[in-house]
Amino acid sequence: MYIIINELEKDVLREIISIGLARAADSFSNYAKGGVLLDVPEIKIIEPRVLPDVIDEYQEIYYVIRSDIKGELNGKTFLLFTAENITKIADVCLEDVSSISPDYDSQKQEMLLEISQIITSALSTQLSKILHLKLSTQNASALFASEASSIHHILEDMPEYQPFVITIKTYFRKLVKSVELPMLVVFDSLSVSELLRIIRRDNLYDYKLLKETGRANNF
Repeated sequence: MYIIINELEKDVLREIISIGLARAADSFSNYAKGGVLLDVPEIKIIEPRVLPDVIDEYQEIYYVIRSDIKGELNGKTFLLFTAENITKIADVCLEDVSSISPDYDSQKQEMLLEISQIITSALSTQLSKILHLKLSTQNASALFASEASSIHHILEDMPEYQPFVITIKTYFRKLVKSVELPMLVVFDSLSVSELLRIIRRDNLYDYKLLKETGRANNF
């Protein structure tokens, strides 16, 4: 079931997601042993029926890491990595590990899981604080058993979910260029209804208030 979300409510949801991902930067910086900036230039909230068309925009082969959000909302995140991006991120996060080390590949896999967990946990925590919900995240897992595959296989993993398509630009201080990580965030229809109910009940249409609430909850 597709839940109709008006443009103002979409803007509120975009702001909440942006605040949550901004909070992930600090944890990401600690993991990467250096400065990291997460920028969210684009968040699309789309109808499930057009998701295949959106996925067609991503023609490359991706490694997909899935994390689950559980509790008073139920959702999933899918973080997408190309082989090129994995190499760039590994150059920063695994700089102390030799690429010819026998466990280098396994450490890269752990790196992807950790990054997905950091970002999903930050998003879940911010949703919890701003909307006063009890949420938790489950351990991240590779969707294709550590192998790259067509992103179209994601469709098999999320029936009856409403998708949010997010583009995350990740800036590492140690890299000249940013690394762009597409991310899908999906919630089931009951969770989307609950999100909208809280936004309407609490009149959460003031972006400044949202930011102040997010900032206050981090002290």
